Amino acid sequence: MPTQELELKKPPMSGNRGSRRAALRRRWTAAWSDGGVLHRRWEDLRAAPQAGWHGMANWIKAVLAATVTAVFVLLMSHAGTAVFTAVQQMLGAVPAVDGPGHVVAAVRATLTDPVHSYLADHSKALPLTEPVAYALWQATGLTALAGGCLTRNNALHMTWVGWGAVSVAMIWSATPDSGRPVAAGAAALAWCLASTLALRGLPRRRTSTPYGTVAVYQPHITVHLPPATASTEARSHPNT
Repeated sequence: MPTQELELKKPPMSGNRGSRRAALRRRWTAAWSDGGVLHRRWEDLRAAPQAGWHGMANWIKAVLAATVTAVFVLLMSHAGTAVFTAVQQMLGAVPAVDGPGHVVAAVRATLTDPVHSYLADHSKALPLTEPVAYALWQATGLTALAGGCLTRNNALHMTWVGWGAVSVAMIWSATPDSGRPVAAGAAALAWCLASTLALRGLPRRRTSTPYGTVAVYQPHITVHLPPATASTEARSHPNT
């Protein structure tokens, strides 16, 4: 039987592509024309430097705020990880010698082991595990310390004060009875030393003078003279 060749007719695609390109070109031209979407956005960007923060378009404010927030969160996460890693490496590089040379490791164990024990004992009935709770405790302290030192924000200052009080209370509760005063004292001393940075810029009560307000009395003497008479005026002006 002779074979029959079937010819498949393809629809003309060049015409469809040309119409699509023309439609896209028209939309692009309309967007950049006066009053178009892209033209308005471009005008907003051009006017933003002269208008300032209060006068620029709201969508530019939203984009800038989202960008700054994302960069801040990214930097804080990486900075926190880098700082903790560096501190652990520095503390781990301290040579372990007998006697007073082992002070750093002993102080670290005195301050951190009771916190581990306290969080482990009180997080058994919670979905929050002890490592996660300890990481949150560290992140809160680091954020309050760095933020209070750099931004001088009163809310971060209050957070640092609360974090220090809670930390001392945890160390006191989880330390054995014989070592509680020493452990709590060491924690309070370390917190006070770190507070010189965390509480930087704390507002103080202003006084008018270095020695307080001084009341200054300035007496005024007023002399009332009687009114001048006609005879007095005549004696004072004899030639008139």
